[in-house]
Amino acid sequence: MRAASYTRHGPAVDVLEFGDLPNPVAGPGEVLVRVHTSGVNPSDVKARAGYLWPMMAPRTIPHSDGAGVIEAVGDGVDVSRLGQRVWIYNANRTQDGLGQGAIGTGAELVALRETLAVPLPAGVDFVPAAALGVPAMTAHAALLTDGSVAEMTVLVTGGAGAVGSLAIQTARWAGAKRVVATVSSEAKAELARADGADATVNYRETGFGAELSDALLAANDGHKFDRLVDVDFASHVNLAPRLLHHGGVIGTYASMSEHRPVVDFYPLMMNNITIRMVEIYAQTPDRFAEICASVNAMLSDGVLIPHIDSTFALEDMVAAHERVESGQQMGNVIIEV
Repeated sequence: MRAASYTRHGPAVDVLEFGDLPNPVAGPGEVLVRVHTSGVNPSDVKARAGYLWPMMAPRTIPHSDGAGVIEAVGDGVDVSRLGQRVWIYNANRTQDGLGQGAIGTGAELVALRETLAVPLPAGVDFVPAAALGVPAMTAHAALLTDGSVAEMTVLVTGGAGAVGSLAIQTARWAGAKRVVATVSSEAKAELARADGADATVNYRETGFGAELSDALLAANDGHKFDRLVDVDFASHVNLAPRLLHHGGVIGTYASMSEHRPVVDFYPLMMNNITIRMVEIYAQTPDRFAEICASVNAMLSDGVLIPHIDSTFALEDMVAAHERVESGQQMGNVIIEV
């Protein structure tokens, strides 16, 4: 099979290799998927760069997310799954989800546990399907792990990002009364509003202090929010007591501006604010099943539509990784295998 891989960490142009590798075989409880598309997430480029995890094998095929067609099944898997269109998550993760695996979707074929290959609803193309694993599942977990948001107000930071965009869409599907998003440009504001945000605030104009919290409260008609879906914990956690109702919830999945943020404990405590850390790769089997079912329900309803920034051929994966690392993408970067 044709595949991209790396044997050491480093810049994409230096370490990504392209060529033929042996075809994988579906083992017990596994399916073999003919990959049509592979999603490139920030965690994928960080893993390749050596930012997150050590090498777990002599050679790693990158990417957790993808989509394709089941071509073979291993022992214990119902043969009715043959020919099934699927979307894939957690492909190159360890069994517990906490570490980097070696076999990802950046290849023509991938063998993986059958639970990681989710039936793809009819009418959904393989390109957006490769944007469901990390982005859509993270959006769902950050927003809904702590219960319904029906008739609540939701704040989404980074509303034009891959996760933020789908968090807005998910909040609307889940019955949120009002959704406000932070963005960094007018083009991104238009994207967030198209996804269902009632209002946006440009954080590049306000900064991350009191001016931002004042603008966000004004965008919510002067009221505090019930939920915060947060892309940068360090920038927003100490604004939360001003932004969230007593008992509000922060669902956060990144803190890139500061990896070891200083947290003002007592204002958060006195407002009974819950901080929900989201590591989407590591959920219980039941929780994974719930999230996947909800993602498929939204797809079937036509209300979950990942934005695609760009697509690349498998041999152009270096450019795809560099596009993600640039931070300039609006939506998801996809490899078409």
